[in-house]
Amino acid sequence: MSAELAPGWSYELVPLPDGRTCEVLVHGDQERALVHQPGTPSGAAPDPLLAEVCDALGLRVVVPLRPGYGRSTPNPGRRMADVPGDIEAVVAKLGVREFISAGYSGGGPHSLATAALAPSCKAAAVVVSPAPRDAEGLDYYDGMAPSNHEEWALADQGPDAVRPWLERHGAEIRENPVGNFVELTGDALPEVDRAVIAGDAGRVGAGLAKALENGIEGWFEDDIALTTPWGFDLPSVTTPVAFWAGRQDKFISCRHTAWMALQIPGSDLHLLAEHGHLSLMRALLPELLGDLIRKAGW
Repeated sequence: MSAELAPGWSYELVPLPDGRTCEVLVHGDQERALVHQPGTPSGAAPDPLLAEVCDALGLRVVVPLRPGYGRSTPNPGRRMADVPGDIEAVVAKLGVREFISAGYSGGGPHSLATAALAPSCKAAAVVVSPAPRDAEGLDYYDGMAPSNHEEWALADQGPDAVRPWLERHGAEIRENPVGNFVELTGDALPEVDRAVIAGDAGRVGAGLAKALENGIEGWFEDDIALTTPWGFDLPSVTTPVAFWAGRQDKFISCRHTAWMALQIPGSDLHLLAEHGHLSLMRALLPELLGDLIRKAGW
């Protein structure tokens, strides 16, 4: 099933081997693809910049919505290590031979898991990403804005603690996606990130609305997956990986990204002084994807 949105874009409902369904936003028909893994909470909305860059690089855009987001079937108790199998099934159904992965924020660990566990993934970018909750020697909350700290602290306490918080704020964001998201996270938004939202409010709002159109299950499952064991060891990752972070990030300190880069031999680390949490991938998308293509050997 597909629904046409804008020229060249469609939503696909892809059946998975265990009977669940994954909703996927697709642009293009190339055999090689970028699997784009959005943050938490975020669904998928047509993105002219992403389409333009990927068209120039000869890549199909494939954006799988993780379980519980949009029309993707929830998968309670999922771990990071469970998502790469869904992605392999999706790309096979779409006729993609091999792909690169790029994930930011809550999508970052999922991109790393994809590099670790998906054979068709040839290189991965992990952008402004949190580290594992049990990262040894990392002060997890250092540099994190109070609004994000509150959510993570509740997730640390378990499902019963964080779900009411997500239900309350999820309802507010559904009512006014951009305005209430900014109100909730304003203490984490430096000027460089506020400029991204102001300049691209339609896409940001559409992504949030898509993520939460059937409730907060995807957001809830992400929070639990982020704060419990990921199901794979970082040093075991052999697929080429690049880590990217902004020094102005107040959602997740760039020290998280630096810590992960140290765990994976041969990985690259890019720390950008002028960027925050939302601005980096938008500003550096051609460079980031070009680097992945080189790493993939294409």
